[in-house]
Formats: sequence, C-alpha cells, structure tokens
Amino acid sequence: MVNKMRFSKIMVLCMTLYAICFLPTYAAFEGRISVVEERNISLDMISESEYNISKNASVAMAIQDISINSTEPMGKNASIMIMSLVGDGSLPINQDEFSSFMETIFMGTIKLTNGKEIAATMVNSSQGKNVTLHTILVPAPKNMPANESIIAFWDLDEFNHVVLTSEMDLNNTTQIVETLKLLP
Repeated sequence: MVNKMRFSKIMVLCMTLYAICFLPTYAAFEGRISVVEERNISLDMISESEYNISKNASVAMAIQDISINSTEPMGKNASIMIMSLVGDGSLPINQDEFSSFMETIFMGTIKLTNGKEIAATMVNSSQGKNVTLHTILVPAPKNMPANESIIAFWDLDEFNHVVLTSEMDLNNTTQIVETLKLLP
C-alpha cells in the first residue's frame, strides 16, 4: 500500500508539471473523449470478468483516467490516463512528439526517485505504432518489497495521448495496448 502511495505521489508530480506547462490547453469530458469532437473508446481484456472498469475526469478536464480494478482482494490493477491536448495557437505544440516528451518526463521522475527500469518490451498499438512497455521497479520503505509495474506511452490520434500504468502481468498489459482505440 505504501508503494502505491509513493507511486501515486510520483504520478501527481508529473500531472502537476503537465498542468503547469499546458494549463491554457484543455478540453471537456462527458464520458467520452472530447477534443475536436466527442469520441467513443474501446479496449479488450483477456479476463474482463475479473475487473471493474470506471472513468473519472481530472486535471482541468483535459485528462481522463480509466481505472481497471481487480475484483480479487490481492489482484493487480491498471490505470489508463488519456490526455487531450489542443493548442490555442499561442504556443505551437508538435503533437507527434508529445507522448515521447511525457515518456521522458515520467521515466526521468522514476530515476529521480531511485526507481529503475528492469525490462523494456516493444508491442504494437491498435494504430500499428511501436509502443514500449517499461517494466519499472520503485523502491519501498524499509522492510517492504519494491513496487514493480509497467508504464507505456503512446498516441491514439493527433490530439489524444495515453499513459498506461499497470500492475497486471505482461499479457494483460499488452492486450490493453494492442486493443485500446478510438471508435469512429
């Protein structure tokens, strides 16, 4: 539990940095991803019946968080953060580089907090683009085991970017990356 709290603090630090840098850019959320137009989203899981999926809006309504929680007491969970980014024209942002930028920030934050990457696996998104699954190990307080999780960053389209954090196994996490997509 302490590991999750520490990891959550890291995530809040990164989201705060994002909000400070890009606060003038935001979009509305009403159960769908809304940037230029509202979009439905879908994903497949290997064992859907073992998980509850919920959606929450956060950080100036520009970030949607989808929580995938195990129904088992000691089950593994995941979080899908979808960031909708539209510039107001005053600061041109290279949308193609945004996920790479976020990946650099998050992985740097992990290293700053004495975490380390212990594996990297390349998979394809539903759009056919390469996505790296970073397996990271975040140290815990004394007498507690370190927290291992998988982090991935990729684009759903030119305006919607994904940050996935998962405690699930590699197969379930890969399934999420390979099937998460915006529907027409």
